[in-house]
Amino acid sequence: MKKVSIIIPVYNSEKYISKCLDSVLNQTYKKIEVLVINDGSKDNSINILKEYEKKDKRIILIDKQNEGVSITRNLGIKKATGDFIMFVDNDDYIDRDYIFNYMNNYKDEDIIIGSYKRTNTEDKILFKYNLDTKSDWSKYVVLAPWAKLYKRDFLIKNNIEFFSYGIGEDVYFNLLCYSKTNNIKIINNNEYNWFYNDKSVSNTNQKGLKNCVDITVLLNKLLEFINLNDKYNQYFLERYIYWYLLFSGKDASREDFQKEFYKYLDWLNKNKIKSKVKVLFLKGEPFKIKLSVIFFRIIRKLHLIKLFSKIYCRGE
Repeated sequence: MKKVSIIIPVYNSEKYISKCLDSVLNQTYKKIEVLVINDGSKDNSINILKEYEKKDKRIILIDKQNEGVSITRNLGIKKATGDFIMFVDNDDYIDRDYIFNYMNNYKDEDIIIGSYKRTNTEDKILFKYNLDTKSDWSKYVVLAPWAKLYKRDFLIKNNIEFFSYGIGEDVYFNLLCYSKTNNIKIINNNEYNWFYNDKSVSNTNQKGLKNCVDITVLLNKLLEFINLNDKYNQYFLERYIYWYLLFSGKDASREDFQKEFYKYLDWLNKNKIKSKVKVLFLKGEPFKIKLSVIFFRIIRKLHLIKLFSKIYCRGE
């Protein structure tokens, strides 16, 4: 039986980490090691982790100063001894057969990609998401490191690590993986429970266009290895810019939103990125995202960014 290493970065998660760890330790697939890495938590997380370490020998506790989730995950990859690596966020949890079903689908792939459920504090399922297993585009839809199984030797051999910048570390990691292999399988598995925590870093830290974040830093790093002759890569870069503007720009001022829009538009033009993907017919792309991309393409073509920012932005 192959061993699976579960990497869980922990930061100020005293309210949620027990549920997360219980779901991992109660898996029907038993040959696992659980690397819980305390990233300088200021709450009671470390004491909770120490109690779990005493109860289950499969837990490997690492306590370190705060360095961010990317460096923490990279440390987990280096310390892992399993044949495979999976990631779980400290406020999420997984169904009992989650690991078993990934391993049951494994043949000889470098990466297996699944889906997820969105849940809240009452364990209510807000929605379930299933990837289209027959569409190659589906591997680009959810670029979080969770809901995936990675062959450890593949990551180590190709020196694949997270890029620590403050945004897009998941995007960088997975696109780097995709640039190194086509040996990828997409499966029907939504047994990962992505917890909706409106106070989490992922839901708050990226909102508002901040001077300390310039996604061209990330985009230029991606250009170091992605193939721009691939239509999906070109489309993804365009799509990612639109997502960033919509997600982070709502709380921005109109002036800042317009400034960012033209900066990223110039970046696309400078790098001759002009996606020819007919998004309306793109199999595997969620309909809501299709509409967003089409909408932004119309704004670009008709020069309506000033009007849109007046309606959309609520910042001062």
